[in-house]
Amino acid sequence: MEEQIIEINVNSLEEKYEFNKVAKQASGAVMYRQGKAVLIAAVAIDEKAVDEDFLPLTVQYMEKAYAAAKIPGGFIKRETKPGDFETLTSRIVDRSLRPLFPKGFYFPVTISIMVVSSDEEVDMQVAALHAANAALFISDIPFSTSIAAVRIGTVGDDIVVNPTLSQQADSELDLLVVGSGQDVVMIEMRTLASENESVQNANEFHEAALVDVIATAGEAIEKATSAYEEAFAPLVREPLALTLAEDKVDESLYTYIENNYAEDVEKAISHMAKSERSTELKKVRTKIMEALESAGKEADKDLVSKGLERYKKTVVRAMILDKNIRADGRALDEVRPISIETNLLPSVHGSCL
Repeated sequence: MEEQIIEINVNSLEEKYEFNKVAKQASGAVMYRQGKAVLIAAVAIDEKAVDEDFLPLTVQYMEKAYAAAKIPGGFIKRETKPGDFETLTSRIVDRSLRPLFPKGFYFPVTISIMVVSSDEEVDMQVAALHAANAALFISDIPFSTSIAAVRIGTVGDDIVVNPTLSQQADSELDLLVVGSGQDVVMIEMRTLASENESVQNANEFHEAALVDVIATAGEAIEKATSAYEEAFAPLVREPLALTLAEDKVDESLYTYIENNYAEDVEKAISHMAKSERSTELKKVRTKIMEALESAGKEADKDLVSKGLERYKKTVVRAMILDKNIRADGRALDEVRPISIETNLLPSVHGSCL
């Protein structure tokens, strides 16, 4: 395999992707460059699927001191456990890529992203997302969708797409949007409290302005994903012959649950706590199985669980779209009661509950 270099300039980012240069035994790998920042992303897959109804995806984003030409100081000279930024970045990559895997894909996948050279002006979360996306897109894993990340900030009164880190420091907005084409996969925003004493807002931007900003991000994402897919398509490897798990939902069982236990399911998911909802749904499942057995019908626990889970999603979706009510009974703009009590412990520097 010959080394392939692709340069893409989109959304204020000048990116260089070097394929077939490193980690050649991985399912897919790339050396990603932006400014002085260099990241290596590699994807590996275990071709034996797990038995659980779950995608075992592991994302590791790693930063080392040498990437900034530093050596850990103090008594311990070795690198320690991952920091908060590394953990949060790993989660962001996971949350952005996980929904795009095909249904029934239960093969263990590991995505490793290592920063080998840093740049004080490069947004490493956007860089990590794009590096992981490129490695996964060209890999032999049957994954044919590209994502793009866009961070929105402000410089003065202007909205800026993908500001530098120094620009982000003075920005009134920190909004990260990840999507594919016209679909938004993930939104993450850091709130900046208003300093206006007369009017207190959770964020300097009002709702109407944020809607326009998200629309701007959506246009940038659509442009970027189109550019990535067009550039990476010739490098995609021959996909592995993987058998996806079948959806075992019994349509007749689903209809039976819908006709006979709609009220029970809606009552179960109206509980405030997630643990309470789970417990109540298990009671509904037991009730369904007992009714089927008493009627002389087959009551497979796995099939009943899948049918109940599918119907629960239908009910939750209908509650949100038709009744403007969330699963725990709250309105869309209603916040859970929050209470904070301080100075509980007399002998410590500070305590709260």
